[in-house]
Order: sequence, then C-alpha cells, then structure tokens
Amino acid sequence: MKLRFFIAISAFLLAANGLLFAAEGEKKVSSSAVLKIVESVPEETGYGSALTERPQKVWLDMINSAKETLDFEQYYIAEQPGEVLTPVLEAIKTAIGRGVKVRFLVGSNMMRESGKPLAELRKAGAETAVINFGKAFKGGVQHTKFFIADGKEVYVGSQNFDWRSLKHIHEIGVRINSRRAAKDFGIIFEDDWQIAMQDTDDKNLSKEEKSKAKEEAKARALKIIEGIKTSNPITSKKPETALLNGKKVKYSLAFGPIGFINKGFDTELSAMLKIINGAKKTLSGQVMTYHLDEYGSGRWEELDKAFRAAGARGVKVNLVFADWTMGKAKSDADIKSLAKAKNISVKIASLKEHSSGFIPFARVQHSKYLTADGNRSYISTSNWGPTYFTTSRGAGIVIYGAEGSRVLNDVFKKIWNGPFAELVDQDKEYKPVNRKEPSLKTVSDNNAEQKADVKKPQTEKN
Repeated sequence: MKLRFFIAISAFLLAANGLLFAAEGEKKVSSSAVLKIVESVPEETGYGSALTERPQKVWLDMINSAKETLDFEQYYIAEQPGEVLTPVLEAIKTAIGRGVKVRFLVGSNMMRESGKPLAELRKAGAETAVINFGKAFKGGVQHTKFFIADGKEVYVGSQNFDWRSLKHIHEIGVRINSRRAAKDFGIIFEDDWQIAMQDTDDKNLSKEEKSKAKEEAKARALKIIEGIKTSNPITSKKPETALLNGKKVKYSLAFGPIGFINKGFDTELSAMLKIINGAKKTLSGQVMTYHLDEYGSGRWEELDKAFRAAGARGVKVNLVFADWTMGKAKSDADIKSLAKAKNISVKIASLKEHSSGFIPFARVQHSKYLTADGNRSYISTSNWGPTYFTTSRGAGIVIYGAEGSRVLNDVFKKIWNGPFAELVDQDKEYKPVNRKEPSLKTVSDNNAEQKADVKKPQTEKN
C-alpha cells in the first residue's frame, strides 16, 4: 500500500514538474523577439507577397501603441496632403497629445522636402533635429530609415518617410519586436542626435574656416560615437533568437559607415560580404542602384569581386537592379560586365507609369535585400555602392534561418518572373530615367542628379 502511494506521489510530482518545464518553455518562446518582414507594394504592378505585411498598417500600429517614446531617424519626410503618409503623421501628433515624447531627426540635404512637415511636427510638440552628415563624414548623407517605439521595438527598411514609398515604390523592411534591438538602434540614434545638436552654423565662414569647421565636426562626431558604449549588442557572433511567421530564426544587426559606428557593432559591408562569401548554391538580391564608382569615391570593387567569386565557384547568382541605376556609360559597362560573368544573371526592372499619370521620383524598385542558400538573408537601407558603406549612415538586419529566405524568395520570384524585369541587354545603350519632369523623355545627366542628392538639398529620392 505504501509502495503504491509512493509511486502515485512520484508520478504526480513528475507530471507537475513536466508541466512546469513546459510552462517555462512556453514562456521562453513568448518572450522571444518577433520579426515581421514588411513590403511596400506599388499600385498596378501585381506585386505583393502573402507572407509580408504592409508598411502603413505596421507603422500606424507601432505609433498608436506607443505609450512613452517615439524616436525617428529618417532620410527625409515627403507628404502629399490626403495621401497615405498623412494618417501616419497625424498618428504621431496624436501620440504627442497623449504624452508620448517624440524626437524626429532628418538629413540636412533634403530639407526642401522635410522642412514643412518637420515644422508641423515641431509645432505639435515634437523635438526635431537636422543632421549634416556630410559635414562630419565627407561625401556622406544620413541615409538610414528607422524608428523606435517605447524602447522595445524597431522598424527599419528601405522605405523613406515618403507617401510614394508606401504607394508607388517597391520596398522591403522589418519590424523587430525586441528590447535588445531597440537598445542598439537607440545608440545609433543618440549618436546622430548629439551630432546634430552640437553642429555649428558655417554659412558666413570663409573657405578656410569652413574646412576647419568640417575637421572640428568630424572630431566632435567621433568623440560622441566613442563616448556612447554598446552593451551586449546583437552581432553575428551573438545573434538573438526570434520568431518570424511563427518559425524560429536568429538575427543580427549591422550599421554603417565603416569607422563611424560604436565599438562592438557589425558593419553593413562585412555582413553582406559574409553572406556572399558563404553562399554555396544560390544568391538572389534586389537593389535600386549598383555602382563601383560614385560621387568621386574612386574605383571600389569589393561587392563586385565577391559576386563574381561566388559565380565562379558554382553559385547561381540572380540580381535585380532598378532602371534608375542605368544611363551612364561607365557604370552601365560595369553592370553589363557583371551580367556576363559565370553563373551570374542580372535583370533591370522598370515599373510602368501609374494610370493617374506621371509621378515625380516614384514608380521604382527601391528595395535592398539579399538572400543565400535558402537560409540566410539581409535587409538594408543602403544601395550597393562605395559611399553608402564608407561615408553614409545605414543600417541592416541579417536573418539566419529558412523562414527569412522563404519570405524574401517569394518576394523576389514575383520581381524576377514579373513583366517589369528584363535581362541586361549587352547591345542596348541605356538612357537615364526621367525621374523629375513629365515632359522630358530622358535626363541628360543622371549622375549629376545623383550627385546633387549627396551634395545639396533637392528632391532626389534614394
């Protein structure tokens, strides 16, 4: 009798213990980071994966759920009253009204676009700042696009804070629900917020004084970056476990430019090269512009050599570039040369004009992502050219696991097999795309417009 009683009690305790471990296991899963890949689907294209979410819905959910803080670091703001960005800007103002502290940082070279909406946010109670990234880091721009909600989740991706990025441009981003990720992005935000706050006005300085002011700006920026320490950052050596569409993955973060990020962070370039150099079977990617030489950077072939080496060792490489990258003989020759390399296929994507008519700086493939072997993926804010990795602020996320690749491959197949992407024509003389004027057939100097985007305020979008 006693033996039976002992066995019964033991069985009960084992069962209870099992339930406890199960509960702890469930708790671990529920407390993991959560990722969601988000896709902007341009109207009248037939694009759009069922595995992705849409940015306006995601942005509104994050902003409307915020209770304490919202920190935005954006290339620029471009609103068309009554269009899809308007509810997002109104949601930010509403958040301010309920006591959420909002800070909004934009790049100085796009103030022609950002000036009015930024002033309206400031009037509503937001703290605002403008960073002249090129002053501290010669030739660069504040090109990253992210925001942080309540120090617990982040949105990062190719989408600019532009109504066209939500409605007329193909984009890819990620919502990251993770306090660790929010902390890492928060460090980058604090770097740039302080750099902006400590900037000086050099409008009335002489050429020599301006040169000295730039040296001082760089020194101040480096001091700020060196003074803000990382703590257990999410890197390739220490990735964080997360759920993506209910599937377990890991991910790490990467930032740029090289030499101007906090100690302990991975760089964007190293993250991309690891994926390309580690590929064994397949590499698929999409980006707006691909250049080996831009804005006076000098010849830069790191990515190009990595893609060629992958093809040479038997990896099937499929790449899609936007038509905005074409139209200059030297860079077109580089792309045509890449397209002739072993096992490499390159397509150029050109979206059709919207039925409503010509829309300046829209109707383009602007996504920036790469996926390898069905188990590693990279989503970024940077185009594939030297200045984006060496002098401009950028950010990206590496996803390790089949689910990330499954989603991005589904997106990619629609682009690759769709009606708007065609293999590079080796005999074609590509003309620069008309981005700005509906009456123009082409733009006489595409590079001049791209260069203007980096050097002075105007309305170029990248």
